[in-house]
Amino acid sequence: METIRQILNDILSVCTPDRVILFGEKRTMSTQKLKSLSLCVVVPDGDTRALRCKLHLAISAEVPLSLSVYTADEWEELTAEESSYAAWIARKGQVLYEQKA
Repeated sequence: METIRQILNDILSVCTPDRVILFGEKRTMSTQKLKSLSLCVVVPDGDTRALRCKLHLAISAEVPLSLSVYTADEWEELTAEESSYAAWIARKGQVLYEQKA
């Protein structure tokens, strides 16, 4: 969990997301050591492609990391479509961080 906390802190040092969702986590069978992560970052607006690059450069993870980045409008539109990848993330993922209203 410490690795995930550090990654979350790295994300928060680069941007102010609406939410960060953990939707994929692989661990070794024998030791349960973290092998890789998949995170979704939802931001209010902006260039998600550029932000994804900035995040990858800022995150100091010792495990492979996959990032999906959406604007709030994209997230709302895509999660309304039940068959979308974003909707699957919303159903299966665990919210690690959510901006307080």
